[in-house]
Amino acid sequence: MPTPIVSYEDALTLLNRQLSVDMCLPPASFDLAFQHGSTLLTSQRLPLEEMDADRRRYRDHWELRLINYRGLTAVSAAHPRVLDAAQALLAGDNGNWVGDYSELRKLNDYLTPFALQVSSTSLFYTPGRSFWEHQSAASAQDVKLPQIEGYELRWLEPQELEAFRDDERFSNALGFKELRPDVQVLAALAHGEIVALAGASEDSNLMQQIGIDVLPQHRGARLAGTLVGTLAEAIIAEGFLPFYGTSPSHIISQRVALNAGLQPTWWEFVSTSLNEISVD
Repeated sequence: MPTPIVSYEDALTLLNRQLSVDMCLPPASFDLAFQHGSTLLTSQRLPLEEMDADRRRYRDHWELRLINYRGLTAVSAAHPRVLDAAQALLAGDNGNWVGDYSELRKLNDYLTPFALQVSSTSLFYTPGRSFWEHQSAASAQDVKLPQIEGYELRWLEPQELEAFRDDERFSNALGFKELRPDVQVLAALAHGEIVALAGASEDSNLMQQIGIDVLPQHRGARLAGTLVGTLAEAIIAEGFLPFYGTSPSHIISQRVALNAGLQPTWWEFVSTSLNEISVD
């Protein structure tokens, strides 16, 4: 059962643990790194079955994962030679600039001869300090649904989700993943029709990820930021930390996160092997 999260400091402690185990490091690694002023952590990637039970639940065959979080860079790789090369590239302050195209290209050029490819680069958001100052709900049922003129907001029941399984209009809000089930979904309705969905998937034992979709003709009505922020409150009330991921180039999506009271928290780069096929 998740431990209640009642403050911004509690959220950071949980996030430090999450990112530590995601990077195949002992759970307290990030806490210790910040205490000692470290700028770089490295680790050998473990087989999926040996990773900590609290890791984010992905089946991808990632060969290298690199994150930058609060000025601390962490890199985990399956192959020692790749890990050594990444460590040399990221020495000192370089990890803070690895997202620049010129620096990322250096890393990708090194990976290519090893039959590795870039899978994704993502920017992740979590609630900022001010968000926690206004968080008061003791349970998801206590979260007050805001009023938006012309729209009705309501929570969907689990049995209502199946109708959206193959609906591409709401593919960001609902994932239908076995390992990362959809656990909370907030809808906005206009004239009785659902026009926006914000969904939370249980991506780990500690965190739930938020996705949002708003039909084109209803964008600009403050729906996205309002739904994401309200869902984040409900996730916290359930004892999980909400997070929101997007592309570093997707300015509109980033604005949604900011309007919801979330702040940019970590940047992540993942590469996979060309010899492996992702099964998720």
